Amino acid sequence: MGERVDGVLGRLTSVERKVDSLDFKVSSVEVKVDALDMRVGSVEAKVDALEVKVDSVDGKVDSLAATMDRRFDEVAVALVEQRRYTDFAYEGLDERMSALETEVRSGFARMDRKLDQLIDRA
Repeated sequence: MGERVDGVLGRLTSVERKVDSLDFKVSSVEVKVDALDMRVGSVEAKVDALEVKVDSVDGKVDSLAATMDRRFDEVAVALVEQRRYTDFAYEGLDERMSALETEVRSGFARMDRKLDQLIDRA
């Protein structure tokens, strides 16, 4: 019976060593989990900061888009106004050119008559 007890004690000692080894490994895993937890916390903080920055950039982009839309509307209005002015100026120029053309034709007709009179006298 003594041998059995010695065998059980040997096994018990072996189990104790394995439990001690397992306890050391669990402690090591706990340290790694704690380090991982700190890293996850750091990543969460960085993601939160990034989210704030993205929201800020998003707001700036929306503001810039609204400003650009307003500016394009202003340019469109200015182009319409410029077109009206150009049409008005062209109408005035067209009227003056027509009057000038009539005057030049009249002058040439008068010169033709005078030349004809001079030729007829000769």
